[in-house]
Amino acid sequence: MSIEKAIIKTIEGKEITLAEQTPIPCFRCGICCTCYQPPLTAEDIENIASVLGISGAKCISKYAVKVPIKEGYLLKQIKKGCIFLAWDADGKARCTIYPSRPKACREWIPSLAKPECLEGLVNSSPKGK
Repeated sequence: MSIEKAIIKTIEGKEITLAEQTPIPCFRCGICCTCYQPPLTAEDIENIASVLGISGAKCISKYAVKVPIKEGYLLKQIKKGCIFLAWDADGKARCTIYPSRPKACREWIPSLAKPECLEGLVNSSPKGK
């Protein structure tokens, strides 16, 4: 079995050869934040509530959706994606609760094996290069 490799060029012009499964730096494109609703563990709810200075019950009512899955809740999505997704002036995505983001978000590893990351690479590439 051969491993697919790709060569990417950084903004600074440095070329990096990556194996398909190699983790890559996040492009901050926001695609994963607009496509997915992460499940919320009890610990996730507690962490988010703590950073926001609200109760767990208030956190659930404002930021979660009850669903029939093991965890019981998904993080709420709004029209632009995750309820905690924000956009910087430079167009880069930013998580407003990053230090307390859900476990599923913490475990997401950007890679060229993920179509979302490939789309983010294309969208973040300067036009004409």
